[in-house]
Amino acid sequence: MLNTANVLTSLRIVLILPFLVLIDSGRYGAALGIFFLASLTDFADGYVARKFAQQTQLGRFLDPLADKVLITCAYIAMAIPHQDLPSIPIWLAAAVIGRDALILAGSLVVYMATRFKDFKPSLISKVNTFVELGLIVYFLSVHATESLAVLRVLQPLCYGIVLSAVIVSGADYVIRGVLILRAHRHRDHTAVSPTTGK
Repeated sequence: MLNTANVLTSLRIVLILPFLVLIDSGRYGAALGIFFLASLTDFADGYVARKFAQQTQLGRFLDPLADKVLITCAYIAMAIPHQDLPSIPIWLAAAVIGRDALILAGSLVVYMATRFKDFKPSLISKVNTFVELGLIVYFLSVHATESLAVLRVLQPLCYGIVLSAVIVSGADYVIRGVLILRAHRHRDHTAVSPTTGK
C-alpha cells in the first residue's frame, strides 16, 4: 500500500497544514507556492500509478479525499476574516462546502438504498473542481503580487462563476442520484411476476 503513488498522495495531505498556516498569516505568495507543489503531487501520483501499475484501493480513496480536503480547507481559510487581510465571502465558502456535504449525504442514501457505489465524476463536476481551484490560484495571486492587484476588480465575477458552477454541478449530482434510485425501483418492479403480482 505504501508505494510511490500513495506516498505522493499522502504528501499532498501533509502539505495542507503549512498551506493553511501561510494563508492564516497572510503570506499568500508562499501559500501559492505550497499550493502549486501540492498540485504537482496530484499530477505525479496519477502518472506514477498508471505508468508503474501502482493503482490500489487505498490510492483510489486517498486521491479524491486529498483534493476535497485541500479545497475545503482552502475555502474555509480564505473566508475567515482577519484584520488587514482580504477574505472571500463566507457564503461562497458555505456554498462550496455545502455542495460537497450534499453529494456525500446523497451518495450515502443512494448506496444504502441500492448498494450502488460506482460513482464517477461527471464532466460538469470536473469543470466545477477546476473553477474552484482556479479561484484559489486567483485569490492568492492577486493578493500576493502587487503587479496583479489591478485584477482584484474581477473578484465579484470570479465569485459568481464559482457559485454558478457549484449550483449546476450540485444539481447534476442530485439528478443523477434520482435517476439511479428510479432505475433501481424499476428493476425491483419488473422483478415482480406480471401474472401474480408476487
